[in-house]
Amino acid sequence: MLRVAQIASVGNHSPWFADICGEMARRGYDVFAIIDSGSGTLGARLTSLGIRHYKVPMHFAETLDRARLPFYLFRLPISALKVARILRREKADLAQSHIFIANLVTRIARLFTRARNISSAAGPRHLEAPLTRFVERLTWQLDSAIVAGCDYTAALYREAGAPAGRVERIYYGPPAERFDPSKVDEMSFRRDLGIAPDVPLVGLVAHFYPPMRGPQAPPVTRGVDLKGHDHFLAAARIVAKRFPEARFVLVGSGSNAQGEAYRQSLIDACRADGFDSRVFLPGHRNDIAEVLASFDVAVQCPLTETLGGTIEALLMERPTVATRVGGMPESVRHEETGPLVPPADPAALAAAVERLLANREEAARFGRAGRALMLERFTLARTGDDLAALYELVGRVS
Repeated sequence: MLRVAQIASVGNHSPWFADICGEMARRGYDVFAIIDSGSGTLGARLTSLGIRHYKVPMHFAETLDRARLPFYLFRLPISALKVARILRREKADLAQSHIFIANLVTRIARLFTRARNISSAAGPRHLEAPLTRFVERLTWQLDSAIVAGCDYTAALYREAGAPAGRVERIYYGPPAERFDPSKVDEMSFRRDLGIAPDVPLVGLVAHFYPPMRGPQAPPVTRGVDLKGHDHFLAAARIVAKRFPEARFVLVGSGSNAQGEAYRQSLIDACRADGFDSRVFLPGHRNDIAEVLASFDVAVQCPLTETLGGTIEALLMERPTVATRVGGMPESVRHEETGPLVPPADPAALAAAVERLLANREEAARFGRAGRALMLERFTLARTGDDLAALYELVGRVS
């Protein structure tokens, strides 16, 4: 039995991380977790799964944007030493880290422990930003393997010079049984918001991230919303002219206090021009399957992304419009499982949404094809198979 540490620089929500921990424990690995020490529900979620976990600070001075970099230079090595101590105490054979900060912490910790490590990068953002790309190239030699969350991210690693034999593409899929359209009440979310069953509903599910301007942000996202909430709202205003009865919803909370402040600024902007009567921002929801089931059209419109929320939306057979960035074309295959549009183009986004609202048979066809593809390739069971194969390859090498 391999003793595996799952390490992530998150502390709130993040069901994907708990899912991976639970899946690999179910497969017989002795799994424990190390997560960020910030407040949040992830620790309780891990406890409910029987996963022992530790908390180590991995985020610092988040309110300072560019000025926070010196804090990371000073404090990350301290966090890495704490992680190394835990890995030694637990006698870990293998550490799989997730997200750039956790990868960096684990690489430094690797210098002080015998555990081999797998760095996982679900998204391409850190390879699209100059500072984090430089740090990545400086430190990835410490990895036994690198997991890219989509073909696009894997290609970026190879283009940047990562050893080709160490880069594996493994999709992060959710539990298929959690996203079964035949087993949810598709009207429950509408009832909560007071939206009638026959009202067209267009939705986006994503965390709100504050606009960033430092070298740790990709050029295309500097000073703007990387998840495209502002573009969604701009497109919604266009759609509302053709479909005045339509309603729009943005589900999710701020990634941190600044993200929540940004979310509030969007609410204030909708109130200022009276659009708040047509748009809902209900915050975080735990019933994402029910939320998605209520949508007539699901939208994912980021500027940089892996797969975003496309897998869950397509598993729920929701016709999905996505921007042609990152790994999105790997799940939303253009004109097969849904239409793709250019990023930062509200007019194109609105046209695609209008098309699906006006052509319900075509929209349903996209939804069915999307669910079939997700069940074939994008589920937690497939993620577990792929990770288990990699663990055996890396973990058994002396």
